[in-house]
Amino acid sequence: MKRVMFGTVLAAALAGGLCAQQPAVDNSAAHDSAASIGNDRPLIQKKQKAATSRTLNGQVVDDTGKPLEGALVTLTNMATKERTEFFTKKDGRYNFADLNFNIDYQVQARYKNLNSELRKLSQYDKAPKMVRILQINPDAAAPAAVEAKKADAPAKQ
Repeated sequence: MKRVMFGTVLAAALAGGLCAQQPAVDNSAAHDSAASIGNDRPLIQKKQKAATSRTLNGQVVDDTGKPLEGALVTLTNMATKERTEFFTKKDGRYNFADLNFNIDYQVQARYKNLNSELRKLSQYDKAPKMVRILQINPDAAAPAAVEAKKADAPAKQ
């Protein structure tokens, strides 16, 4: 009788040990329709739609890299010559949105009587987010301002 009882206890202990080694079954996948029908294909990710317009943002800085608040940034549509203007905030940043991919643009900043270099955005550059840093250099006065000063100067005799 001892042997029968010992055998039963031993069998129960072995069965309990085997059950403990089996991995737990996760029933949360049973609610997934692909898992419930045995479909092992990965879920298809939707392709992101191509952008229909682009944005231009950047910062207007002086020759030391300090942001300039209140600079006037002018964006010119080269097809229609239409101009859009933006005054920079405290951090010198500007932003233009909804720009057409098929049109060339020019952007330039003006601060007091100084202009930045004229920067171009090409229709061949298909990047949806464009960044341009516009630097105002006090050493390079705007050509129009220089010509106006020359015209106002009295003639030497």
